[in-house]
Amino acid sequence: MQCAVLLALLGTSVSAEETRIVLRVKGVDSKFIGSGVGGIRAVVEDVETGEILDQGWITGGTGDTKRLMETPLQRGQPLADDNTAGYSGRLELAEPRLLRFKIFGPYGQRQSLQEASVTSWVVPGKHITGDGIVIHLPGFIVRARTAAPEKGQAKLEAEVTMMCGCPISKGGLWDADKYEVKALLKRDGKPAGEYPLAFTGEVNHFAAQIPAADKGDYEAVIYAYDPRTGNTGVDRVAFTVR
Repeated sequence: MQCAVLLALLGTSVSAEETRIVLRVKGVDSKFIGSGVGGIRAVVEDVETGEILDQGWITGGTGDTKRLMETPLQRGQPLADDNTAGYSGRLELAEPRLLRFKIFGPYGQRQSLQEASVTSWVVPGKHITGDGIVIHLPGFIVRARTAAPEKGQAKLEAEVTMMCGCPISKGGLWDADKYEVKALLKRDGKPAGEYPLAFTGEVNHFAAQIPAADKGDYEAVIYAYDPRTGNTGVDRVAFTVR
């Protein structure tokens, strides 16, 4: 009898139950982040031991614009639909565990790559699906470029989007007039001025002409900033005047 009870207890201690997890990433003041910007890498690990339990990719669409950006959110209202970007994991858990959900991305825009994480207790068999666990990722995607200086000037350009890849336009849902885009210029490692980049009228596109008559090695740190949310994105370009 004692052996039977012992075997039963041992069997209970090592049995594991499949537990389904959904993980999503949503840009601050924007939509879900997925395939359109190269996807997001997801890692699930035990907080105490560091053991990696599962990993994969967050892929899919950005979600319903009207639901996410134009309709007041009601308590309990789902944000995601079947096409919304997400990672679905299946964990084998024998006991409740405190897990860390880590994300890295967007992988299609390596200059804007970020990392974020959140922890949550997960109980065997108690699935976290639907919207799942949502990590909010701040920032902008900024892609900076410049052409060879001519006649003592250089043109700086920046393509700026929300983290989901959503477009910025004049008067649009993401209004170009609401954002500050500026270049912080250095020559030979020393500050050489700050220059705002104006919206060109082309979706996502900002540009400025800056003085570049003096010889030296130039670096321009171009940032996009939303004073309402604190969203910030940065990229760098360099050029030389000889």
